Amino acid sequence: MKTLQDKIEWYTFWYWVYWLFSLVVLLGVLVLGIFFYFTDFQDVVTVSQLFLLLLLMLLAVYLRMTALHYHSILLKLKQAATRPRRPREHPQLRPQERRKQGEG
Repeated sequence: MKTLQDKIEWYTFWYWVYWLFSLVVLLGVLVLGIFFYFTDFQDVVTVSQLFLLLLLMLLAVYLRMTALHYHSILLKLKQAATRPRRPREHPQLRPQERRKQGEG
């Protein structure tokens, strides 16, 4: 990642990947939840299916938190990109040259 714009594009891409994948996982949780609700719960649903539902919910939360983390980084990068740069008044002088400049 060379420039600030490259970083912004990179984090934007990963933000949308995590956000959309979390929506897909939430859709899976919703489908399983509806399936569990409309079936005879104790006869059809096993403990392993409930465990899968719990794992999917945790995965969705993890993906959402990661997406929001990337979003906060993205906002900071965009803020840094819009901040005007101040030009340097003097190039960085070595200590010996500063002494000579101060003496004269």
